[in-house]
Amino acid sequence: MFRHLLFGLLLFATTAYAQEPLKEDLAPCGTIGVSDWLREYRLRPPVVDRSEDTLWVAIQPHLLAKDNGSGRIAAEKFLSSFCQLNEDFAASNIQFYFKYGWNLLDETDWYAHEDIPQGIEMMLTNNIPDALNAYFVADPAGNCGYNLPYAGVAIGHNCSGDNDHTWSHEVGHALNLPHPFIGWEGKTYNFAQPTPTLLTYDYTYFHDTLETQIPAPLDTALVELLDGSNCALAADLICDTKPDYLSYRWDCNTQNQSLAKQKDPTGAEFYSDGTLFMSYALDKCQSRFSPEEIAIMRATLLTEKAAWLTPNRLQQPVEEPAEAVEPILGQLVPPVGALFTWKPVPHATHYLVQASRFENFFFKQVDLVTTDTFLIAGQLSANQNYFWRIRPFNDWHACAPFGELFTFKTGAVSKTSEPDAEGWRCYPSVLGTGMPLTLEIPETWRGEDAKCTVFDAAGRLVWQSYLSLHAPRMKVELPSSHWPSGVYRFILTSNLGVKRASLVVEKG
Repeated sequence: MFRHLLFGLLLFATTAYAQEPLKEDLAPCGTIGVSDWLREYRLRPPVVDRSEDTLWVAIQPHLLAKDNGSGRIAAEKFLSSFCQLNEDFAASNIQFYFKYGWNLLDETDWYAHEDIPQGIEMMLTNNIPDALNAYFVADPAGNCGYNLPYAGVAIGHNCSGDNDHTWSHEVGHALNLPHPFIGWEGKTYNFAQPTPTLLTYDYTYFHDTLETQIPAPLDTALVELLDGSNCALAADLICDTKPDYLSYRWDCNTQNQSLAKQKDPTGAEFYSDGTLFMSYALDKCQSRFSPEEIAIMRATLLTEKAAWLTPNRLQQPVEEPAEAVEPILGQLVPPVGALFTWKPVPHATHYLVQASRFENFFFKQVDLVTTDTFLIAGQLSANQNYFWRIRPFNDWHACAPFGELFTFKTGAVSKTSEPDAEGWRCYPSVLGTGMPLTLEIPETWRGEDAKCTVFDAAGRLVWQSYLSLHAPRMKVELPSSHWPSGVYRFILTSNLGVKRASLVVEKG
């Protein structure tokens, strides 16, 4: 198993593979039960929150991949999911930020786990204290997502992205919100049959702690009446979420009500409210948490989950688009080691950089996150036109869109570049073990002192030296035998300017 925290060098974002289960094949949510905290809250509210201050909640994302690192959720999709989460919680004045960047985990058994015990192992092995831990996996035990009250939430790749509210639904659970149809999980409502007054359900794995697991006792739930007379004791114990008996993914009408008509135990007929994030209505129907749900979540954060909060501070939004420096306007670049640079964006700490031969970015040959304002690409296709774009963000604000599309063209593959306009060049661009770099120095540069530096693809300095440019052709011995195979950037700086070249180190 491979594990590390992303502190901002590079994230290679690999899109999910086609064998991942489709959303329609997954149960909407695996979470069952009503927390002891909520039962106590309904009897004796532990806090009356009259503040309208924004509560900033630490989230620790864990992005799972297979053992070989493949299949991780794409960075663009993950950022869009995070933006959607904060948008869904905006009305509650609850917002989320990344506590320690993104934790990248490579473990096939967790990446697509078949049962909840595997998810328990995943979370208890990797959880970060004092944060809401969120795990993005290909298959969370056959569900779109689930919440373990003592551990964290799991979200499926195909239940993430723009206009998907699964993450918000599971965070609602983590903040003590049940389903409005509690007790109906795993049951099919039948209008033709009398509606029971009491339901039993098995909430194994979803207790407040791990102390009572297998065998877990069955719990009971009163069926909520339409007139609200038992709303504080029935179903989700919340009175401004009306009765709902539908425990499957359902569509809504133009009023965001269920198409299925239901009747309560007294025979009163009704339709379920599809606007609630905690329902199983389709994402297009959902738009809100109810006022009582918001009060419960804020009270949870001010008491039971206070360790997740950070003191209020002025958060700097990332609002401006990134402006490219090079390449732009169809500029010619080498197919190996092309250099992308852009101007820093105020308050941005990270940049998602994408390059594609297609204007719609259907297929991306560069899809990387960096904390620098430059990036060195690996192998691109030769003699092709490309588009590229930049999306700036920080740990608090991830909703800035991609900026303007920039264009460039790759040249032919060559191990020896042509001299530039001044007559300067270095070669070969592909270095084998122990192979020196040759510099051709134009006459105007001779006699100057220069600094030579080499950076790896993540922008880390791997070598530097000083050189007197005294001859038309000079050999530079690089310690490339100690470097991993990959793309590097050679930069020579003198009083007359800067020269750059891309290098590829190949180990035999």
